[in-house]
Amino acid sequence: MTAIQIAPDHLGNLSNDQNEKLKQMWTYVLNMLEPVHRPNLSKSQDDGSTYTPKLAQSLQQTSLSRSDIKSLREALDSVSSIALFTGFLNALKQESPDRFLLRFLQARKWDTGKAFAMLVHALMWRNKHINVDDNMVANTELQALQHSRDQSDPQRAKASQAFLEQLRIGKCFMHGTDRAGRPVLVLQGRLHKSTEKIDVLNRVILHMIETVRLILVPPVENVTVVFDMTGFSVSNMEYAAAKFLIECAQTAYPEILGAMLIHNAPWAFAGIWKTMKRWIEPDLAARIHFTYTTAEIEQFIAPERLVKSLNGKDDWTFQFVEPVEGENNKMGDTLTRDELLSERMGIGKELLVATSGWVAAGDAQTTTSSRVELMDKLRVNYWKLDPYVRGRGNLDRTGVIQPGGVIDFYPESASN
Repeated sequence: MTAIQIAPDHLGNLSNDQNEKLKQMWTYVLNMLEPVHRPNLSKSQDDGSTYTPKLAQSLQQTSLSRSDIKSLREALDSVSSIALFTGFLNALKQESPDRFLLRFLQARKWDTGKAFAMLVHALMWRNKHINVDDNMVANTELQALQHSRDQSDPQRAKASQAFLEQLRIGKCFMHGTDRAGRPVLVLQGRLHKSTEKIDVLNRVILHMIETVRLILVPPVENVTVVFDMTGFSVSNMEYAAAKFLIECAQTAYPEILGAMLIHNAPWAFAGIWKTMKRWIEPDLAARIHFTYTTAEIEQFIAPERLVKSLNGKDDWTFQFVEPVEGENNKMGDTLTRDELLSERMGIGKELLVATSGWVAAGDAQTTTSSRVELMDKLRVNYWKLDPYVRGRGNLDRTGVIQPGGVIDFYPESASN
């Protein structure tokens, strides 16, 4: 397999100026979390605000407007430093913290103030508004199956059944990689029905995004989405879900989208696209491509990696493997979970201390290598923690996601 080259502006291939921008971004984070990595201060980690005096002072030197800073302060006044740090560690999953911050810097064209504001609002959205880890990640497919059978709560049973049905029919599935090594996510527009509830669709969207994040193997950092519009009609369009997906890609999960291929769009889509373009930022719009022939889509996905439903040579068909009782038993072991979470918190605090030294000392080898080791420890810790906090999904059951974070995009090949 050809080695994947690290593109400029990405972790492992940053310019000196970009490296300095990353340090500045970390400076804002360190100022915000000062009570966590400097416990000798009088301010408690559990105090009501993470809008510290140091942070307030540093933000005055950015391009942020007074209203931007006011919005930040209001958000940070509502959360303690330890709660925000916990949310930060949860949001990372297995990803390098440097890479995580770079997503926001790239999305805001290396404007450190705007990138930091985007980071804060994304963390608040994730941890307070949506509560992704409890409501999505820990809300398992098996639990949905159990709820769908429990008629003591008919409304919950109906929503759970609808969620599972979205997964079962393969309206949205992940399989294989494109020419750049990115995971491929296929959306089949013709399978959507206008009667489906938006809260169920949003749950499916977040379920898929959180899953695809787990199969991003460095240096790959984003995903290719194929929006297969074969057989699509206006009645299959769902504006609210489309807008939610776009907002996720632009604000909550920046740089998650590497390319989107709108394939075989009918003439009726022209009017729909005119509306959707108003919601899409120019950088994201530049990653959207219309394809109509097999040759055009093969510019992005090699023929042997393109599924046969898209006229490719990969003789693979989607199959949803039903959840089974006992697959999430480790989630009930809260003692081990809490031990691993405590370990994660300890590594995270060590990383903040090492990063403070890195920012102050420049590129001294000792501070740089220490940070790399600690970030790798966070990655290893996540995969140990994973079965205690995340329910198994179809990619686990089909062998794509394996214990310890091993990712096999073509497990069916290994079994043949």
